[in-house]
Amino acid sequence: MKIVARFFLLLFFWAFTHQMSAQTVAIGEMRPYLDTLSVDQKVELLNYMRYLGSSIDREVAQSYLQLDKSGQDRALQYIRLQLLKKQAGTDDRTTVRWAQDTIQVGQVGEGEVFTDSFMVTNTGAKPYIIKDVKATCDCTVMRRPTYPVMPGETAAIRVEFDTRGKIGRTTPGVVIYDNTRPNGRHIVYLNAEVVPRVKPKNNMGN
Repeated sequence: MKIVARFFLLLFFWAFTHQMSAQTVAIGEMRPYLDTLSVDQKVELLNYMRYLGSSIDREVAQSYLQLDKSGQDRALQYIRLQLLKKQAGTDDRTTVRWAQDTIQVGQVGEGEVFTDSFMVTNTGAKPYIIKDVKATCDCTVMRRPTYPVMPGETAAIRVEFDTRGKIGRTTPGVVIYDNTRPNGRHIVYLNAEVVPRVKPKNNMGN
């Protein structure tokens, strides 16, 4: 299946490669604008050019050619395991392994902001997809994978814990809704003991 997919992609690339030389010259006129546009503006421009008749197939093919060999292999794997399987309506659930489901923070002073990452590895045969995350009010998910994590790959979920107004033992949690067996969710925790700040003494010794 992998060889067949690669053959048809390469055949498609060969068919339009001779047109790319002229396009490479023309892109020079747009280059100054690309350097000044934001990501959102580039997406807006891309959608407008599609409206004008730009080929999505060529966009995909050119993006594929910009990848190194490892990236191309991962793109083909994504087609096979995510896109084609979704069309076929097959079970897309997978299994994962967490490096740790509880991060032991230890003692931390009240008012400090603690950051760390939960590491998760896809141990199944299907892409791992995080659909949503819910955190308690004193914990914030700063960054999580917005793309499918392919089998064998590891990703990080970056969290931030704000200790302001917290004293004593606390265990904020993050609920991760995903496509894993059997429940489609995981809960990870931070375990911390927040200690009061030591107020500096004034000149009177108080």
